[in-house]
Amino acid sequence: MYIARVPNRKSRPAILLRESYREGGKVCTRTIANLTNWAPERIVAMERLVKGEFDDWSG
Repeated sequence: MYIARVPNRKSRPAILLRESYREGGKVCTRTIANLTNWAPERIVAMERLVKGEFDDWSG
């Protein structure tokens, strides 16, 4: 999983939670959630979570 920022022409970029997978040897992407309307600090926290920065967190 990863966070993708997809540019839009006349509005702010769409921020999407995506997943990559292979189907018949071809790489495909699946959008899991649209995070565009989330608060910026929540998006940063989700990016850190997806990157695994909280793996050693014991709280």
